[in-house]
Amino acid sequence: MAASTIRNPNDPRGVPTHSYDGSVTKLAPTPTDGSGASFGKPVARVTLTPAQVLRRHGDFRRIIVASAVSDMGTWMQLMTIGTLVAAQTGSALRSGLVAVATFSPQVITAPFGGTLADRYNRRTLLRLFLAMQSVAACVLALAVGASPPVLTLLVLVQGLLTSMVNPVFGSIVPDLVPSDSLLAASSLSSVSWNAGRIAGPMMATLLIRTVGPSFCIAANAVSFAVLFVVVSLLRRDLSPAATDSHESIGARVLHGIRSLRSVSTIRFALLFACINQILLAPVIGLVPILATKRLSGGAGTTSALFVGLGVGSLLGSWSMSGAVRRFGRAKTGMILNGSATVLFLICAQMTSARAAVLMFVPMGLCFIGGFVCVNSVVPRDAPPSERGRILSIMAACIGLSYSVGVVWIGSVADAVSIHFALTLAASASVVMFTLSVVFLGHRWRALEVADHHHG
Repeated sequence: MAASTIRNPNDPRGVPTHSYDGSVTKLAPTPTDGSGASFGKPVARVTLTPAQVLRRHGDFRRIIVASAVSDMGTWMQLMTIGTLVAAQTGSALRSGLVAVATFSPQVITAPFGGTLADRYNRRTLLRLFLAMQSVAACVLALAVGASPPVLTLLVLVQGLLTSMVNPVFGSIVPDLVPSDSLLAASSLSSVSWNAGRIAGPMMATLLIRTVGPSFCIAANAVSFAVLFVVVSLLRRDLSPAATDSHESIGARVLHGIRSLRSVSTIRFALLFACINQILLAPVIGLVPILATKRLSGGAGTTSALFVGLGVGSLLGSWSMSGAVRRFGRAKTGMILNGSATVLFLICAQMTSARAAVLMFVPMGLCFIGGFVCVNSVVPRDAPPSERGRILSIMAACIGLSYSVGVVWIGSVADAVSIHFALTLAASASVVMFTLSVVFLGHRWRALEVADHHHG
C-alpha cells in the first residue's frame, strides 16, 4: 500500500488517505466556528453507500443478514408480549413496562458487557451470550400463559442478556469495515433492526392467529441460534487491543466514562440521544396501548403501526449515508430531527388508525434517520481500545432515559389520557430541539469532524 500524502490538518482542502482497498479517499474540510479555529481533526468523507459496503465486506454482510433474522424474532416477541399484557390489563404503564423490561437492563449490565468486550475475545463473548439468549427465549415461550408480572419479569431476564450482547456486537463493527464505511454500516445496522420491526409484527400477527403466541417467542429463540452460527463462522481475529489486564472492571468502566467525557462530539451525541429517548422514543413502547385506547383497534392495528414505523425507519436508515454525503452530517441531522419532533406532534392528534399508520412512516424516517446520523459519530470518534466501554455507557444512558420516558408518559396517559401524554411529550421535544439549535449550533456543526480534543 502506498504511503498517504499528508497536508496541514487545518488545510480546508482536506487530507487524502488510503482506504482498505488502496483507493484514495478525500477528506471533508474541517469546519470552524468562524474564528479560524478548528473544531477537531478532519475525518474521511462518507464515500460508500450501504449497497457498496454489503458488496465489499463479506463478513459484515453475513453478520448483518443474520442480525436481521434475530431482530425480526425480537420484534415478534415484543409485539406478542406487549399485546398480551395490553389485552389483560388495559394499562398504558403496564404495557409500556414490557418495552422497559426489554431495553432498560442495559442501564445496569451494558457497561460490564462493554468492559468485557474490551478485555476478552469478542466472538467468544457473542457466542456465549447468544446461546444464553436462546435458552431464555425458550423458557419465556413455555411460560407464555403466565400472569403479566411474571411475563414482564422473564422479559427482564432476557433483556439483561441482550444488554450484554449489544456493546459486544457494536464493538466488532469497526473491525469488519473501514472508517469510511462506518456511517453506512451504522445505517445497515438500523436497517436490520427496522426490517425486523416491519416483518416481526406481521409474522407475529399471523402466528398468533394460526398457532398461538408461544410459537412467536420460540421463533425468537431460533433467530438467536441463527446469529450464533454465523458468528461462529467468522474467521478473523476479534480480540480487543491490548490493555492492562490487572485493572478491575469498575476501574475500566470509570476510565471509559472519562474517555467519553473527553470527546465533545460523543458528549453531544449522548445528550441528544437521552433527550430523544425521554421524549420521542417511548411512543414505540406505547404502540399497543395507543392502538387500543386512542385508535380503538387491536392486534392488527398494533401490527400496522409497527409496520408503518418500521417502513419509515428502514427508508431513513438506508438513505442516511447518501443524505450525509450530499448535505453534510450537521445539516442532515438538524433537518431530520426537527422534522421528527413536528411529525410526532401531528401523530399525537390522530384518531384514525389509517391516518396514524400513514403518518408513522415519515415520522419513523425522520426519527431513526436523525438518530443514526448523530449517534454514528460514537464508533467513529471513540478510541479503539475503549470502544466497547464507551458504546456500553452510551447504551446504559439510553436505556435509563428510555425507561424514564416510558414511565412518565405511561403514567400521564393512565392519569389523564394517551392523547394528552403524547401531545405533552411531543411539545416538549419541539422546544428542546429548538433550544439545541439556538444554543448548541456549534456542537451540531462539530459533528462533521472527529473531535478528539479534551474539555
